[in-house]
Amino acid sequence: MKKRLVVLLAGLLTVLSMGFGLAQFSDVPAGHWAKEAVESLAAKGIIVGFPDGTYRGNETLTRYQAALIIYRLLQQIEEELKAKGESPTMEAMSSEDLEALKNAVQELAAELAALGVRVSALEDSAATKEDIARLEALIEELKAQPASEPGMDAAALQDLADRVEAASIAADTALAQAQQLAEQLDALAQDVEGVKGDLSALGTQVEANAQAIQALNELAVLLNQDVLALQDRVTALEKMVSGGAELPDLEQFASKEDVAAVQEFAAALRSDLVGLSEKVSKLESQVAELSKVRYSISGSLTATAGLRYFTQGSTAFDWDRLFPGSVFSTGQTGTASYAASRVGLAEGAGNLFRGDATLTLGVKNNAPAASGVAVAEASATFGVRVYDTSLVSTPTVRLDGVAIKGQVDGQPFSVTYSRVASKFKFNDYLLANDAEGGVAHYRQGVVATFSGTNLPFSPEVTLVGGVAGIPAGSPQDVAPAINGNYFGIRTVVKPLQGASLGLNYALNVGIRSAIGADASLELGPAKLSGLWVSSKTLGLGEPFTAYFDRNRSSWAYYGEAEVNLGSVNLSANYRAVDTEYADGQASMSENEDANYYGGLIATAPYGYDTRGFGVEAKASVGPLGVEAYLDSARGYNDAANSNTNDIAFGLAAKVSLFRGFSLTGYFNRACDNANSPTAFTCTGGTQVNFGGSYDLRNATQRYSSSFGVRLEHQADAEDALIKGLSVVAQYTRFTVNSHNDVQLAAFFAQPLALGPVKAQPGFRFHYFDDGTGGGNLDYSALKAGVRLSTDPLALPFKPSLSADAAYRSTRFGGGARAGEVYGRAGLTLNELFAPGLSFTVAGAIYGAWNVAQGAGGLITVGAGENAFSYDRDRLFASPGGTGAPTASFGSNSGSVEGLYGELKYYDLSVAGGYFRLRQGQANSPFGGTVDTVAKAFRVSYTVKF
Repeated sequence: MKKRLVVLLAGLLTVLSMGFGLAQFSDVPAGHWAKEAVESLAAKGIIVGFPDGTYRGNETLTRYQAALIIYRLLQQIEEELKAKGESPTMEAMSSEDLEALKNAVQELAAELAALGVRVSALEDSAATKEDIARLEALIEELKAQPASEPGMDAAALQDLADRVEAASIAADTALAQAQQLAEQLDALAQDVEGVKGDLSALGTQVEANAQAIQALNELAVLLNQDVLALQDRVTALEKMVSGGAELPDLEQFASKEDVAAVQEFAAALRSDLVGLSEKVSKLESQVAELSKVRYSISGSLTATAGLRYFTQGSTAFDWDRLFPGSVFSTGQTGTASYAASRVGLAEGAGNLFRGDATLTLGVKNNAPAASGVAVAEASATFGVRVYDTSLVSTPTVRLDGVAIKGQVDGQPFSVTYSRVASKFKFNDYLLANDAEGGVAHYRQGVVATFSGTNLPFSPEVTLVGGVAGIPAGSPQDVAPAINGNYFGIRTVVKPLQGASLGLNYALNVGIRSAIGADASLELGPAKLSGLWVSSKTLGLGEPFTAYFDRNRSSWAYYGEAEVNLGSVNLSANYRAVDTEYADGQASMSENEDANYYGGLIATAPYGYDTRGFGVEAKASVGPLGVEAYLDSARGYNDAANSNTNDIAFGLAAKVSLFRGFSLTGYFNRACDNANSPTAFTCTGGTQVNFGGSYDLRNATQRYSSSFGVRLEHQADAEDALIKGLSVVAQYTRFTVNSHNDVQLAAFFAQPLALGPVKAQPGFRFHYFDDGTGGGNLDYSALKAGVRLSTDPLALPFKPSLSADAAYRSTRFGGGARAGEVYGRAGLTLNELFAPGLSFTVAGAIYGAWNVAQGAGGLITVGAGENAFSYDRDRLFASPGGTGAPTASFGSNSGSVEGLYGELKYYDLSVAGGYFRLRQGQANSPFGGTVDTVAKAFRVSYTVKF
């Protein structure tokens, strides 16, 4: 047993030894600038090599190695001083020697500090192998024995101590390398895991190397712990020997052949470590190269089957209002003049059988080239109708969209393609096609942008091109703003700091072309902006100069100025817009297509057929805010003295009170057909109440002749009395005909939690009279509504409930009444027998009496859905207006009723519906005859990948 332990001790010391003193090293090349210094230090025994005869001068120096070198240096200095009979102290050294020693230590300081953390971690290790534990017990026995046998002398003991120190250094080095390799391999494994397909073979190799590295790491930790423990024991033995005792001869426990065998094993072990390190470095390089470009694939496959059909009658009617967002919804698009826009059964009986597939391929370059044209990322989406209501032997694969981003010499560019809704906007009056969804008017085209950040004036270029049209089956717009092939180019330059200039050209082939310019400038608190657009129909032989002749082209231009001085803001404008810009025609802008969208998405700041100016001032001092405006406008082609000037001006003051409340007072005056743009006293004209500009959402009734007061509670005020509650109480007096207008409204902008129930109640009251009592313009409306819902309840199947109800009653002058009622209730079982499986059932009804019917009437279509909007009087607007009090009542009554059910299991949907249109009795929406009955069912499943 003792021999086995001694053999193990000798083997450990040999494995971890730093080598023996050598005069020359095989890896120090001849002529190396440090060769002479290395050999000199080796000859003096200050440095030693490794067992394979190498010096390894490019490897890092550990703290243990540095301590050993300095220790040997100090020993040699001490011996030389003793030989000279001098005191072995620092004072006995010459100043040159001290300076040289100081410089050497300083050179080591930086590297030793960096390695300190890793050495401290090793010093904290406490694990010990079983054999070393038994060896420690033997050493304790040896210490207790008398030292009478001949054995190892002091020199042998010193050699043993040196070997222990060297072994410690070797263990530290092996552990540090193993730890570094393990960290590299961990990071590498994470990168490799993200690279699919091509890296599977590399992942297997990395896993095998990781296990080998971990095993070596654990061995190095254990060996280093054993060496530290043995070093303590040998120190104790050294003290014992220095006291006159002798240790037994270790030759009886291990032969030189045993030691040589263990040394050979140590060399092989270190060679394996070096080999593994090289493999890891190679794998890292391969992964880094593959990670530069990442690919992605995603898509979906949808299959749908279903029918919708009439079982009685054939009148198309709107069921969207009953169950908005259901699988049978067609969405709200267009005004009431297009009955098909919101009619669920506009196409009559039909089937819903169809299948669609989409596929998106993407690529991303994480390290694009710094020069030339470099694509950073790109994607393409494909679609195909895999089956339809009739057989198509070869389905057509379509390209739905492409997106490319990159750089040209570090300057960004992008290219996008859309099959349906290519979006772009040059300016307010040219190619403004970025607001509407593109469903009513397809635009298949490309938009390319480039930002020349490195070029003079930093130009930004936009190119657009494609074709626009109306898809089959879509509600027909008789005059789309852009139709057929189109092209446009826009360039914006920045000649000065805070200044920009845009130049534009647009062409709708065979129909119209336009040029334009727009500019902006910021000078401290002042901002200036303006544009000019000239558009003309295409004609043969017309010169370019026709763009600059307002009699041969249609112009739109404006200039705006604003000065912001903190608490004071001043702004002014001058504008002129030709009649041809109505419905977005001259500007080729679907954003302004009022013919189809009812002007609901208009983005241009000024209307068409107008010429005039406006001034506005705002100021605030503490809780007080004041604003004033002046506006003068006439027809685009009207002369200034043509008695067509419409002038309005007004003043409003707002005081912030407390807890979110504010009080606003206002005064306005409006005049039509004055004889001068500056006839503020309405010379030659007529003072008007509100003309056609009355709007319930006009908070201070601008552009009217009126005065009034408005009390308001802001729902989102920080110190609101009741968070989320909006309150408005307003009185307006229209001075021309003494009309009185009273509006009261209160509603919660966000749901109010009442235990498990979330509620959004609200009400509105609106009263208007003509000031004479009992006149035809007398009008009063009462509207109330509530939306209720719950989160899934902690009950079997996790049910949730929802209910909506709204009511409006209007009394007109002379006693006539009209009204609407709406109700919907639903139950959803959110976890029916299994997670992801849900079932919803709902019923809804809408009824109206004494309302307008005809084409686009309230009952059959209803363009504006305002059931829970408390700035409007009606539940559904027809034909999309604001609900002015002067509107007349109708004579039609009726209702739309329905039941809806849907079973869902993740992306599988099975739905059915029953819908009915009823013609009501006089003054009542219910009880009349059934006009049309419709049924529908639909099964759909989508797989996403």
